[in-house]
Parts: sequence; C-alpha cells; structure tokens
Amino acid sequence: MAYEGYLIAFNGHKLPNSYLIQKGYTTIPNQRTELSATRDNNNYLCRVTSPNHKTTIKFTTGVLHSEDKLAIQSIMAKGLVNEVERKYSVTYWNDETNSYSTGYFYMPDVTYSVIDTLGNDVIYNSVSFELIEY
Repeated sequence: MAYEGYLIAFNGHKLPNSYLIQKGYTTIPNQRTELSATRDNNNYLCRVTSPNHKTTIKFTTGVLHSEDKLAIQSIMAKGLVNEVERKYSVTYWNDETNSYSTGYFYMPDVTYSVIDTLGNDVIYNSVSFELIEY
C-alpha cells in the first residue's frame, strides 16, 4: 500500500503529522529478536531469529496548548485497547517495507512539563511519546 499522507493512526483515527514532526518522529521498524545466539567451536555466530519482528515509534511535539494536548490524547484514546496496560491498536508507516503496518503497542509513562498558564490555558513544554510493539 502506498503512502497515504499520514504516519500514524490509532484504530483508524489519524494523528495529524503536524504534531509528529514538530521536534522529531522516529521509528525503528521490524526489530529482530534473537531467540538464541551462540558461537560455535570456530567462533562463527549461530543465530535463531524470531520471525515476529517488533517496531518502536517515538515522537516529540513542540510546545503544546491545552487544546492541542487534548486533541492528541483524544485521537490516541480511540486506539486504546486496554487502559491499565496502555495498550493501543496502531497503524503506522513502516519505512522498511514502505507500506502501512498494524500492531498492538504499549506506551510507557509520559512526562508533562508545564511552562506557563494563561487564563484557562495551560502551556506545556515539548512532550515525548514512545510506542513499543507487543
């Protein structure tokens, strides 16, 4: 499938690229996991690699106003499968296969840093999000 203008979607709800590329969007697609790795008597590496590859996605926003933070959280919530585990259904642009892939990801704790308040608005410093595939 060709690139359709978005990098990441949560259960079909696309997160605008403008949030993703403000400070950086990176992926490590299709990471290999070794089930076992040993060296033989000739010191050659013998690997058994899992066929089930995993992806990590990271992005950092720019400074956010309350409404921007809420918009991001609202879109992400549409893909929430398990709130306790912070497990999300995510479709993302896979740069290794040059196509979209879908999987389940968990999100580690997120740090929010308030830099100012103006009336009813809270202004946040850049927020970093990470998604790690199950």
